[in-house]
Amino acid sequence: MIFTSWNVNGLRSVSTKGFEIWFRKILPDVIALQEIKATQKDVEALLLGWSDLYETHLYPAVKKGYSGTALLIRKDCKQKLISVTRGIGIPEYDNEGRLIWAEFEKVIFLNGYFPNGQADHGRVEFKLDFSRKVVELAHKLHASSGKEVIITGDINTAHTEIDLSNPKANAKMTGFLPHERAFVDEMIAGGFSDVFRHFNPEKTGQYTWWTYRGDCRDRNIGWRLDYFFATQGLLALVKKVEHHTEIKGSDHCPILLELH
Repeated sequence: MIFTSWNVNGLRSVSTKGFEIWFRKILPDVIALQEIKATQKDVEALLLGWSDLYETHLYPAVKKGYSGTALLIRKDCKQKLISVTRGIGIPEYDNEGRLIWAEFEKVIFLNGYFPNGQADHGRVEFKLDFSRKVVELAHKLHASSGKEVIITGDINTAHTEIDLSNPKANAKMTGFLPHERAFVDEMIAGGFSDVFRHFNPEKTGQYTWWTYRGDCRDRNIGWRLDYFFATQGLLALVKKVEHHTEIKGSDHCPILLELH
């Protein structure tokens, strides 16, 4: 199976910037999107244009033009789709459309748009509370189903110093605060491997987000904020894990995970 994830920073916006060309070339089994900023009504015409290949499951935020997640699942997906679930049952998170997940025959796939802690750190605790609820859910699903689990999305945290260009200058910025990074340590200690780092433990310059300011993307001054985390049983099945940095249209790039 091929899984992809992309914070599109607006589904309507990215649809005019090569989004469909990208996914029709790769034909992933599952496309996880974050920050869609759109409702079903907003993008009905777009979804109709993709309906030959994909079932689309949107989870928009209550607030218009904000947040939201989605899953696009191939109609001929290599594994049978069992169900799609929106939210985690907690209104303060679900009102922002931050988690949508799908259960397949042999794997459960969670797509999250993890909150930004904000410049004044006012939402860091909200972010960490949500993050821990997602991981708690993932562990429960793993234990109850016996299936392997993948968590993907915009985690909004660079884990280690090699995951951003200027770690010292950003030491007090949300996204690289010690307790945000410690949460990623918790995930890994709890059994969820950072798939990219598992196979590329020391590879530098590997980023998935660049500010629009200046020419940071051209100079590759960025942060790695987008991840696949997986339970241990999936690691032996990984064929490749990639950052598609050449694909533009958003301030994030798509990431890809292919399993045998």
